[in-house]
Amino acid sequence: MATRRHYLVHLVEAMTASNVIIDTLIWICQLLIPVGASLYIVLVLKPVVSLKRDEQLLLEKPSDKETRNGPGVHFFIPIISKATVRKATLLGELDYIVVTDSLSGIQRVEVGPKLVFIGAYETVGAKFPKHVLEEDEHIKVRDSKNGEVRVVKGPGVFIPSPTELTPDGKKKGVSLKAHEYIRITDSTKGTVRIEKGERLIFPGPMDVMECKQAAWKLRRNEYIKLIDTATGEIRVEKGEQLVFPTPTEDTKSQNKLATVASAVEINDESAVLVESKETGQQRLVKETGMFFPGPHDEILDVRKLIRVEPHEVAIVQNSSGEYSFKGGSLGGKGAAFFLPPHCELVTMYWGSAQSPDEVANNQIASGKKTVSYKVPVTKIDTRPQYMCREFNVRTSDNVELVLEATIFWQVLDVPKMIQTTGDPKGDVCFHAHGYMIQAVSRVTLEVFMAEFNDIATKAAAADDAFYMDRGVKMHALEVTRYACADATTSAVLQEIIQETTNRINRMQKQQSDNDVLREKMMGEIEVEKQRTGLVQARCDNDRVHAITEGEAEGLRIAKSVSSFFSVLSEVLPDDDTRLQLFRSFQDQQEATKRTEHLASGKAQLFLTPQDMNLKLNMAPPSPDNSFVVP
Repeated sequence: MATRRHYLVHLVEAMTASNVIIDTLIWICQLLIPVGASLYIVLVLKPVVSLKRDEQLLLEKPSDKETRNGPGVHFFIPIISKATVRKATLLGELDYIVVTDSLSGIQRVEVGPKLVFIGAYETVGAKFPKHVLEEDEHIKVRDSKNGEVRVVKGPGVFIPSPTELTPDGKKKGVSLKAHEYIRITDSTKGTVRIEKGERLIFPGPMDVMECKQAAWKLRRNEYIKLIDTATGEIRVEKGEQLVFPTPTEDTKSQNKLATVASAVEINDESAVLVESKETGQQRLVKETGMFFPGPHDEILDVRKLIRVEPHEVAIVQNSSGEYSFKGGSLGGKGAAFFLPPHCELVTMYWGSAQSPDEVANNQIASGKKTVSYKVPVTKIDTRPQYMCREFNVRTSDNVELVLEATIFWQVLDVPKMIQTTGDPKGDVCFHAHGYMIQAVSRVTLEVFMAEFNDIATKAAAADDAFYMDRGVKMHALEVTRYACADATTSAVLQEIIQETTNRINRMQKQQSDNDVLREKMMGEIEVEKQRTGLVQARCDNDRVHAITEGEAEGLRIAKSVSSFFSVLSEVLPDDDTRLQLFRSFQDQQEATKRTEHLASGKAQLFLTPQDMNLKLNMAPPSPDNSFVVP
């Protein structure tokens, strides 16, 4: 029986391998085994499997495994073999899988598009998409079998081998423009290289790429310093150009290096103070043009030309503390200079400001005459100056006054001043204040009101040695206003001042009236003098005229008399008779003229008794004292 079964198994396997039809197999079974057993095997155990095109039959036997691929009908003995139908793996155009042989451990890659039937002892891994690389893409592949790393660049399709890994996936290459670069470090060798554009950069297998950066675009007046971290050397690149760093140059320095800077324009008005980091020495560069520092030069300052007017003096102090004085020449010309290295312009602080506004705006704040702030002074004005100050003083009769004064002063000797004081203006102000207090304290209010200008003049002239020791001179101290600090005293003082003012006004008015009257009298006198001159001139003219007329009339009369006498000389030889006759004719002519004049005008005729040759017989007065003419 055992021999028959063994023979039947081999027969079935041979028939199946040769694809014998199922009817023949059933016929043989019917011949060899009983009819009931055959029906049981066919109907219950189902030893026949029909496979489609994408199906596979896995037969697991006691000693081995095998597979049968579809399509087709396959027969097996259920008691001896275990049958499992499984789907084949369908791979698309861009798919691949890794198939592993569990007996040998060998792996293979199956690439689509295809339908994959695996062996009896093989397993299928997950389905992966193929790596489709474009032209600017790459993928880094690491072989786990030997540790080698390689880079696959596009364009193309990459399918890794079973032992290759792509941990980072595909990446873009670095596209560099003409002004861009990228620093790449080889992690195995430690070497660094710079890749410049314009190009597409793919890293090597062990390369580490930094972010791409832009090169430095230098204009004509710009420069950059770069330090080499390997050698410590510094190079300077000037514009106009495009600057790329070397692999070992530091581009991330936090100091002044690796930064585009502008060159300094040197002209007649500016110079550059430069310090050499090699020698530590400073120098002043004054050559006109664009100044680019050397590798070890540091620009400390851009110094402007300092101009000093003819009336100004500037003080320069060197590193040893010695002073030099820069001022205008005696010819009335100013001076101009650059501040030398290791020197500074001395700045003095004069107590001349009353408020922050005055310091900021260079003006005197209204309503304040006290010094609260000091103003920086770098150029000393040697011209006469003035300042307004407010003093509190007290007279000998204990009246407190507030004085507003103007102080005129001048700096004469600057070297002596800088050696003696740092605030000559404050010294002059406070010293004058002290002497003004002393001068006012010696006099009463009445005397002060009458002589305050003289008092101020004496206070200004006192202690000239104090001012000369400081190289200054006090020209004048003038009181411009004063007022009582106490309100009651101020009111009384105002009354006194008002009364004094009224008295002065009245005196001035009277003086004005007197002046007007005096001028009027002087005018009248002058008029009368002019009238006298006029009368005198008229009299002189009348006298001259009368003399002339008299002489003419005399000549006429003389001629007439001479003619009259000569004609009557023969008739009347007596001169007296002729003269009497001439007088008679003359009297008749005069009487005729008077009569003509009276007849032609409105004149009134007055006759005297002698003219009429009348005699009045006067009667005695009447009782009413009237005369009666008989």
